[in-house]
Amino acid sequence: MAKLLNVKNKVLKGGKHYLTSDYKTRNSNRSTHNGMDLVGANGIDDIVAIENGTVTYTGYDASGGGYWISITTNGIEHRYFHLKKGSIKVSKGEYVQKGSVIATMGETGNATGANLHFAIYKNGYVDPLPYLVNDNPFDVVNDAYKTFVKDLQRAIGANIDGIAGPETLSKTPTISTSTGWNHAAVRPLQVYLQSLGYDLGSHGVDGKFGNDMKACIKKYQNDVGLDTKYQDGIITAKMYTWQKLLKLN
Repeated sequence: MAKLLNVKNKVLKGGKHYLTSDYKTRNSNRSTHNGMDLVGANGIDDIVAIENGTVTYTGYDASGGGYWISITTNGIEHRYFHLKKGSIKVSKGEYVQKGSVIATMGETGNATGANLHFAIYKNGYVDPLPYLVNDNPFDVVNDAYKTFVKDLQRAIGANIDGIAGPETLSKTPTISTSTGWNHAAVRPLQVYLQSLGYDLGSHGVDGKFGNDMKACIKKYQNDVGLDTKYQDGIITAKMYTWQKLLKLN
């Protein structure tokens, strides 16, 4: 029998979340059920992003998930399976806002009826319920931010206290594909951007500012609302992109 959940963070546009199959306890044959199955008040509902994040996958899972989407927020993936064919409204690399419609539930893949299989992947699948019912479940950015600030301060020779201020900003370097491309500040910058869900490209965290990083920075500059003329993929010393990264404006 479907159970109505009291959620704080919705994944169904209508707001009513009826649980039809729980995490790990779907039935005797599916003890490893890695998410929860949900339907809306009238059955089929549109799917919305549970939190702001970057789309890291859209496609089809022939092993049972059907059409699905993965969005990454602060290093945590929220995954949406069994989506209706042709209903996906987002693309890989796109930054989406919490509550925006991303698809419609369906019964593609190994589904017995139209539903959303919602899963959380954090170094393996974990129970998604806390992400639906708790306040700010994806807010791990503060720890990542403090680590970033300290590692950056160490790299640029600033006072290492984990608190960004004028002294830290004054020592920030210009980093681009031609200037400071292998500066010690590049690696902590990459780690921090990755924790925010940004795609670093095929090289990942390598401490080098290549074309993939330039594209990543341009996307970040766009996402944080910098003027178009500053969306150039260059992190200029003491200027706007550093100010955004260090939360100084």
